[in-house]
Amino acid sequence: MTYRGTQQESRKRYLATCDAEEASKYDAWVNAMTSADHDACVADLNRCIAFFDGMTVLDAGSGTGALCLALVRVSGLRITALEPCATMSKLLDSKPDLKCVSTVRGFCDHADDQSHFDAGSFDMIASRQLANCLFDPLAAFRNWHFWLRPGGTVVVLDGLFDRHDWSGRWDGLVDTLPLAACRTTATVPYLLEQIGFRIDFVGLMDYTNALPSTRTQRFMVAATKPNG
Repeated sequence: MTYRGTQQESRKRYLATCDAEEASKYDAWVNAMTSADHDACVADLNRCIAFFDGMTVLDAGSGTGALCLALVRVSGLRITALEPCATMSKLLDSKPDLKCVSTVRGFCDHADDQSHFDAGSFDMIASRQLANCLFDPLAAFRNWHFWLRPGGTVVVLDGLFDRHDWSGRWDGLVDTLPLAACRTTATVPYLLEQIGFRIDFVGLMDYTNALPSTRTQRFMVAATKPNG
């Protein structure tokens, strides 16, 4: 037994917590997002990403589709959503605007998860509010490095969360997840560097943070898998 339990235990707890009631509660937040929210997310992404027609994109930890709803506003993207929770994926699949999104069931932060996709499958891997929930961020970033083509980009969108943000059903997880309450933008790029990524951008999501609907400051990290 480790100081924070095992990854298997953590996954069982996550799946049990994300029952139909919790997934519906989360999806209510997603459905409350407006065009302004999605446009702001795209505007932030445009600061560090050069989108192109036919670009293959993975939304890692897609939930019920918050990031996908922003990504589909960029024309020509081929989007895949990776999500371990069936109740979340079902709600994503039910959204008319996301009919073009392919869904895959699974986690991403264990070595065994690498088999979800072949090497070099994606031009970009993006995550929104996933890093704070990863039991093993380094394992996730290794998998992302494998799934990206050389020259591909990882973009991590997350929040500067505090301990008190982990409450209710999520109470107690803050001391089991390394990035759960990270009040700095330095940790994610540091970990990405350890895996071999080149850091291209670290900063706050200015367009998203300017919205009245944003209560927790959001930050963004973009990194490239070097060629060769």
